[in-house]
Amino acid sequence: MKKYTLNNISTLLISYFSLVRVQNILLLTLAFFLTARYIFRPDESWKELLHNPHFLLLILSTNLAVSAGYLINSFYDYKEDLINRPQKTLLEENLKQKERLYLYFIFNALAVLLALIISWRAALFISFYIFLMWFYSHKMKSYAVLGNIFSAILYIFPFFGLFLFFKKFNWFIFWHASFLWLILLIKDIVKSLINVKGEIVSNKKTLPVKYGEEITFRFLFVLSALLLIPIFILFKFEMLGKMKIYFYFFILTYYPALIYAYVSKNEKSISFFYFLIKILLLIGVFSLILIRFK
Repeated sequence: MKKYTLNNISTLLISYFSLVRVQNILLLTLAFFLTARYIFRPDESWKELLHNPHFLLLILSTNLAVSAGYLINSFYDYKEDLINRPQKTLLEENLKQKERLYLYFIFNALAVLLALIISWRAALFISFYIFLMWFYSHKMKSYAVLGNIFSAILYIFPFFGLFLFFKKFNWFIFWHASFLWLILLIKDIVKSLINVKGEIVSNKKTLPVKYGEEITFRFLFVLSALLLIPIFILFKFEMLGKMKIYFYFFILTYYPALIYAYVSKNEKSISFFYFLIKILLLIGVFSLILIRFK
């Protein structure tokens, strides 16, 4: 029987937190709360929202499913990760492949069971989401453009759960989701540009591998132009409030960084652009609070 010391346990926890991208899980949780409070339930108090047990179960169920998704993704991407992020991958090796699979099935089972407490529809929704994440890691991730589109859909898919849970939909929500989906799609393509060496070794037919850097950047420019459509449409909604400040800031920082990455075309400038997108997404989540200020 394997003996666990305090040092072993702490090492395993670090490996686990790295594998499941705990920072992304925390950001998703925060986004869930702020989206529910300021978009779906603007007239409801924090106390009412936090005392809704089914809403809290939905968040916990989604987080477990997403954690399982990261685990199965690391299982399939092991060779690629060794090239693209060797130090982090070696750290994560403390949690063996077999142990990752055990956790994957346990987390998914718990996610479905918790969703079942809410309703059979919630359980069906979470089960479908679990299947989509497995299908992406196993099959879709290797395809150019289609894999990126699929990945961006998976990122925003949990928020469809909020649509179903709160039974609320309007055009403001639609255009906000459109902006989020496009920026996540761009983020995923930029990530492919950074990880192109590992994708070549893994024989993945991603956009940079199949069509090259120049075509990939042209596609990014097209998507970035399309990104302006939901932004300008959102400006027409009174309920956007002071969140307009965020979108002005987004335009003033995102587009110069894109041009800089294209002109430089080196790993440093592309990595900076990728980092900026992540920061803008983080700021965007916190900026949801500004919706309440008119």
